[in-house]
Amino acid sequence: MIARLATLDILDSLAARTLFTLDEVGDVSWKVAENAEYMPFFSCETYEVNLSGGEVLKFLGSFAVEFQVEISDDLMLLTYDQCCILQCQRVLNSRPPNEVPFSFLPALEEGYFSDGIIRAENGAEFKVHKTILTLAMPEMDWNSDPMPLSGFREDVVHMILHYIYSECLIKGLSEETAHAALQAAEGVKGLEKFSELCLTFLKNTALKQQIISLVTDIHACADRMVDLLNGKGSAETGSGSFGEPSLVLSPARLCYIIKQALREGAIAGAKLVILCDLFSRRKGDLSREERHEIIKYAKSRLPVFMNQLHRFFEVCKSHSSSMTAQQRQEIAAYLVPEIEITLDAMSSFVVEMKSSLEDIISQSSSSEKNSEKGHVKDVLGKALRNALHTRELIKLKRFHERTTKSFHNLMRKKENFCLMTQEEKVRSVSKNLEHLMDEVPLFLVRIEDVMSALDEKVSWREWKYLFKLGTSKVSWVLSKIQKHTDTVNPIFLKACEMVQRDQFTESISAIGLISKVTDGAGAAGGCVANKAASSAPKYAQLSSVESLCIPPYAQDSTLAAKALILLQKNCGETDVTFEIISTSEPGDIVISHADDEEISHQSVPKVITEIPAHRVIIASRCDWFRRALLSGMRESIDKKIPVHGTSPELFLMMLKYLYSGYLDTKSLSVDQLADLLSLSDGYEMDSLKCHCEYALNSSIDEESVLFLFSLADQYNARVLKESCLAFITLHVHLLYSDVFNELPDTLQKELHDKCDISWPSNQALSPEGGALGRHPGSSSGDMDEVMKALELGDVQASPQSTDSTSSSFLEDLHYVEDATNIEICLTELRGILGDEVPHEMLLRVASAADYQVNRAVNYYFSS
Repeated sequence: MIARLATLDILDSLAARTLFTLDEVGDVSWKVAENAEYMPFFSCETYEVNLSGGEVLKFLGSFAVEFQVEISDDLMLLTYDQCCILQCQRVLNSRPPNEVPFSFLPALEEGYFSDGIIRAENGAEFKVHKTILTLAMPEMDWNSDPMPLSGFREDVVHMILHYIYSECLIKGLSEETAHAALQAAEGVKGLEKFSELCLTFLKNTALKQQIISLVTDIHACADRMVDLLNGKGSAETGSGSFGEPSLVLSPARLCYIIKQALREGAIAGAKLVILCDLFSRRKGDLSREERHEIIKYAKSRLPVFMNQLHRFFEVCKSHSSSMTAQQRQEIAAYLVPEIEITLDAMSSFVVEMKSSLEDIISQSSSSEKNSEKGHVKDVLGKALRNALHTRELIKLKRFHERTTKSFHNLMRKKENFCLMTQEEKVRSVSKNLEHLMDEVPLFLVRIEDVMSALDEKVSWREWKYLFKLGTSKVSWVLSKIQKHTDTVNPIFLKACEMVQRDQFTESISAIGLISKVTDGAGAAGGCVANKAASSAPKYAQLSSVESLCIPPYAQDSTLAAKALILLQKNCGETDVTFEIISTSEPGDIVISHADDEEISHQSVPKVITEIPAHRVIIASRCDWFRRALLSGMRESIDKKIPVHGTSPELFLMMLKYLYSGYLDTKSLSVDQLADLLSLSDGYEMDSLKCHCEYALNSSIDEESVLFLFSLADQYNARVLKESCLAFITLHVHLLYSDVFNELPDTLQKELHDKCDISWPSNQALSPEGGALGRHPGSSSGDMDEVMKALELGDVQASPQSTDSTSSSFLEDLHYVEDATNIEICLTELRGILGDEVPHEMLLRVASAADYQVNRAVNYYFSS
């Protein structure tokens, strides 16, 4: 079965290293390799999976490409019409689902640890950091006075600094500011990519405005059609030309109004073709969010169009209901010569179209026969294109057959109509008018039904699919016509003569369908094809910029890569030091049971490893370090942060993640990942915790699942815990293992309930719910519940109460397995928090934190 939300790599040499992603909403996105040979389906944006008659993967765009699918493990073979086989391999996504973009924006927004000021032309000051500025733009001299970027407009300075700190544009950017910033960045080394983003923003903004303008024009055409039938004026002058009597009383006026309305409809149709072609050709320049924004805008206009259509038929119903039989006869008599003229024009037009179609088919057939033979790879590469080309020819021939059939029907009706007497012609037209008037109320009912249930009948997913498919097909047809401009040019020149509207002629010229100057009526001095009209590209490769206003992910961030080099090479001026305090194995413990004597033990040797770092980077990337460095406590004064309970190697891994936002989990063992998960939980680094959790998911097996389940519960790793639960429910025998019996009673009962196994009656839950060598208070849970249990707010208790509580609390320490850990934790907490913190509070905080110094400090500051 084809998995939704899967990324696959095409291994075939024709399109090697080309990635395509099938998402859960039916969209397909392509990342085409530079040396890959063009494949026609690279322009497809949607897909379907059909299980009838074998598994079929259908790519949908301007045309449909169906592949028979064979799946074996992570390999998938795509076969098209037994002439093209593509071998694909599933690519595992190394990026966690909730990874956040990489940036140093918090430092810019809050201005902490700044060592420079940039002043705008109006005197506004921006606190900046030379470390980050030098990191992003080493070409500039950031030690100069005044600093670079000084003297520019405030909004321009803000926009450029926002880019330097985040590699993206600021949200809510205006075109005027983008133009000014583009001018300011001209010729400045290091801002080349910024200039590209500004240009892309301006192009995309112009595209969206052009699409909105086209939709507005189509609305205006529909409004004019309704106004014309209402008798509010002509399309040309905007005022009534025939007075205000009812249309049914004046056949000449009715005929004129119908002609004008048809011309407005032709203009709207031409605008719609331009819209479809514009979106299909330029969608590769837009991010996914921007494309969806345009599609949502188009969907929001549906009710407006439906309302205009409803008004149009209401006006038609109003006129038809007041029409008498005599009036219908008079109108029919007036329309007979007009119909004869129209039939002649239509016949001529169809003859031209039929002839042009035959020429196109002939040219396409000859181009296929004359295709040169090349190497085997070239022949294989052309196999799919040739098969699709053959399908196109078949479609053209079928269309030609239908056109020929329609032409014969039209000619037969024309001959029959011409053979009628005048009275018979009038009766025939009158009968058709009567039939048409009877259909109007039915059209109204259908429109009202659609309007009342528009959102239900056309969901977002269906509309997105229809919009993409419709625009792609229109653009594809237009591209085929543009390849034969000389052949179809007479047809569109004739169409311009028939419509006789400048807007229609200009629209046809804008898409390159007419290339000759014409003096026909309505051409207003002639028209020339837009030479700049570009033909449709081979395929619209999706933009490499996922969104202009969202920072890139760490793996795609140049800033992240430079920051990692800064840490590894110890470049630049560091302004904070981490002291990793590790201890050797403790000596023998000596416990005195005499009253009022403290627990004593042999001295434990300590090893201190120093790692220099940059305050602005670690503070902008980790809220825990930001609070510690801004708290006014010893860490912020000494610019030294003591770190306990971990190894220098493990802490350096975490620090590398802080600088680069990337963690290579493939090279880490389960134990390292578990320790890193604990460390990230202590420092409140949710993104790193997510990375570890995501990596541990792939390490679940029968030997590790119970350990990982306990670990996930301890550190509130919900995704990992759910994965462990799902695995255990499929391997219920693990509940009878020795490792399971070492789990806390609460977790044992949870697993029994999940696996629907009765809980032994003789194993009542203890109030503490003891854990694997952990203090009862270490159960993971909500911070508020922990603080409530600690009762840290009651620090003003009387000395007698404090002594009594301390005495009872110390008595409970008899149940702790390793008293040495308590003393080490208390000593380190005293060194961090100072001597003014009561001993009882240190005991409570250490107990609640499982005697882990970092978590204990978090609990203390949270109180």
